[in-house]
Amino acid sequence: MRYVFIILMFFVSHHLFSQTNDVKLLTYTFEEVQQLQKSNEKPVVVFIHTAWCKFCFAMKEKTFTNLNVIKLLNEKFYFISLDAEFKMPINYMGHEFKYRKTTSSSGIHELAEILATTEKGISYPTTVILDSNRTIDEQIDYYLSDNQLVKGLKRYLQK
Repeated sequence: MRYVFIILMFFVSHHLFSQTNDVKLLTYTFEEVQQLQKSNEKPVVVFIHTAWCKFCFAMKEKTFTNLNVIKLLNEKFYFISLDAEFKMPINYMGHEFKYRKTTSSSGIHELAEILATTEKGISYPTTVILDSNRTIDEQIDYYLSDNQLVKGLKRYLQK
């Protein structure tokens, strides 16, 4: 009887821990958010990153896959993921923002530069919160764990 219980517990625990997260983070473009804001205003979280940034990659893999982060962002915010080196123009708030070369082999998107620039300059990753008036309300220019991001977003909502 004891062995049956142990085997049963093994299968139950294996089933519980092997379930994957079926909830997906809703990610929008700036153009989509502009349209959505007309009928349902929410703050916007913009995650500014690059392909070569290890901390950006870690946030994508760890922070933005956390179920608590996903639920909070999906319910209370619009989420935009912006590659700072994105080469296509973005139309937002009546302006066209473009990629601008800074050297012969690299550059930055104008919108990423506007949103990510702090007194210290630009660093990646940068997480920006835009209020309902589409102005920068907060800029966090460092890696955020899932717990840090959830705490920060909840604090922001309580303002």
